[in-house]
Formats: sequence, C-alpha cells, structure tokens
Amino acid sequence: MGSDAVVPQYFANLTGEPFLYVELKQVAKLTLAGLSSVEISAKIIDENLFQYATNKSLDKLLSATLKRVAVLDEILLNLLVQGSLHTSKLVALIAIMKTNRLFLEFIEEVYLEKVRLGEQELEPKDFCIFFNNKAEQSLKVAGWQESTLKKLSQVYSIILFEAGLINSTRKKRLKRRSG
Repeated sequence: MGSDAVVPQYFANLTGEPFLYVELKQVAKLTLAGLSSVEISAKIIDENLFQYATNKSLDKLLSATLKRVAVLDEILLNLLVQGSLHTSKLVALIAIMKTNRLFLEFIEEVYLEKVRLGEQELEPKDFCIFFNNKAEQSLKVAGWQESTLKKLSQVYSIILFEAGLINSTRKKRLKRRSG
C-alpha cells in the first residue's frame, strides 16, 4: 500500500450490536413521527420501549439503532416500518451495511461472491479467509483476538439468518428467492 492510500476503518462493534430488528423498527417509527434523536432516546428509556429487563446495555444498543436509522432516507424508513417482513429485514440489513464497513465488505466479498458463483453455503473457512485477508490490510484487525473473530463470525451468521439470507446459523445454506 502506498503512503497516500486510504486505510479502511474497521470495528468489531457488531459483537455487541446484533441485528436489532425490533429495536430498529421502534426507532424508525419514532423518527417518522418527527421525534429528534434526543426525544427518541428519552421516550425509549422512560417507557422501556425496547422491553429490556435491565438498562445494562440499553445505551449502547440505543446508540447503535439511532446510528442505523440516521443513514436511512425516508423511503427506506417507510419500507422498514411498513414493508413486508422480508423487505423490512433487508432494510435493516442495509442499515448495518451502511454503518459497518467490515460487515459491508463481508457481504460484498464473501456472501455476494458465493451467490454469483452459485455456491450453496457459507463455510467456516469463508469467515477465516475473509478475516485473514482483512488482517493483512489492517493492523487493527490483525491485532484482534481469535475470540473476537470467532464472535464476529457468529454475529455475522446470526445477522444473515435473521435477515433471511441463510437458512440457519449452523449449516448456513444460502437462501434463494424465487420470482
């Protein structure tokens, strides 16, 4: 890499910020109703709209959902709130891709490549190869513990499953949409 090359910023924050579909829809509804992020935060905390047993991770997850909603335009917000379940979950996936470069690159370089090649499933080696490649490109990724990479692989699988792109988090067969 040349000295003037842009080094991508990668974060492992998805280990603690999974799909958050229900929470994202809540925040999107409030956004479409005209509430500011401060008003949304207060309402969610005061009325326990996320229905969490404790507030332990509420701030972090609320911050993640606000960040994801902020990158969606009004059309996508409406699709998230009022679209079919499949469409709504794809919008949630788009929000994650727009706020997490590493996950976006995983979708582009691994998932979509498998779809293009007609391959049937994601395998553990696909995650390993992806993270090894990123470790070669980024000192930050190279410095992550094996446990972090394993957790990211698990969370990526869960997100793909919850978005309807794979059939389970174990076998990870790619789902094909007909039509």
